[in-house]
Amino acid sequence: MPKLKAVAASEKGDVASLVEGMEDQSDDENCYMMLVVLTHLLPPIEASRCSVKSAIKRLVDFVPAGSTIASLYNASQDPAQSTQPQLVCIGHLREGSQQCVILGKSDKIAIPLDESLACAVDKLFKRYWVCNLAYPAPLSSVFSYFEYIYDLPMSTNRRAKVMELISKVRSIN
Repeated sequence: MPKLKAVAASEKGDVASLVEGMEDQSDDENCYMMLVVLTHLLPPIEASRCSVKSAIKRLVDFVPAGSTIASLYNASQDPAQSTQPQLVCIGHLREGSQQCVILGKSDKIAIPLDESLACAVDKLFKRYWVCNLAYPAPLSSVFSYFEYIYDLPMSTNRRAKVMELISKVRSIN
């Protein structure tokens, strides 16, 4: 995360402003902000017709505190999204009382996670990798970057933006 933060700080515009004031945030808030930064640096491919904001929500979706897992299965969403596991956080990061759940809507599977947001994202990525699931199209570049982080063999052709970001991260001491 420190190297990604340094890359973001060197960018122009909105990306650089995202990392300002991170010192005053919790670890979970910093993790979420780095996911937002990563999604800005590796935006969804145009063919996916997905905005950066929508892509972030596909990676980590927040629902109000008190929401039940059963209610998450029935939430109306785009059908393509309901066939893939998704990370859902019940509650808000600032309150520090969120619970993360990996949700498989079509199979009605919920895996509660009582760890940090970073651990929850780690487990979501590993489920995609171990089960050999196709990455969500809007997040394919983000997941390709995770492959680099874990030093895994490339499962897909890495886009030029992913390779450019990897190069920038490697150049930071």
